[in-house]
Amino acid sequence: AADALLCGLADHYVPTRRLPELTEALAVSVTAEEVERTVRRFAEEPPAGEPGEPGELAAQRDWIDACYATDSVEEIVRRLEDTATPAAADVVAELGGRSPLALKVTLAAVRRAARLGSLEAALDQEFRVSARIREEPDFVEGVRARIIDKDGSPQWKPATLAEVDDSTVARFFAPLGPDEPELGLAPGATATGTA
Repeated sequence: AADALLCGLADHYVPTRRLPELTEALAVSVTAEEVERTVRRFAEEPPAGEPGEPGELAAQRDWIDACYATDSVEEIVRRLEDTATPAAADVVAELGGRSPLALKVTLAAVRRAARLGSLEAALDQEFRVSARIREEPDFVEGVRARIIDKDGSPQWKPATLAEVDDSTVARFFAPLGPDEPELGLAPGATATGTA
């Protein structure tokens, strides 16, 4: 819970034992201000091990921030390798088994989403990337290696991060064409009018 609050994934922590009371109190809350006051009344400090200790993420934030404060997967991996933390070594091992193309596209998507300005724009981007990733041989290869054959030995193409160029990554973010849906628009409509 402390980590969810730290990341902005939650605004308040309400323990499970208090959820029935909160639900009942929210049933009579009408305005946004009343809802906020009601939730605050039931909110508590999240448990985080010993009293006064931060959550797991907060305790590791220094090395995480230092390792991920770059726009290059290769540099992130290098920084993780240089970090004398078992958790960082675990991440390096995990990344080493993933598709180099997917790693670069994912990092680009996360960085771009932070600049998009709206949930709708981020979801549009996610749809575009998801549609394009299915066209790649790595998608099928990952399914084969993990689900069908379960051999855990995917043969990625390209096989290394160095082989994935910027133009390949950029292709995942290009519009899908005239039939691409956009969130919040009626079918057949475009951002500038109707088609």
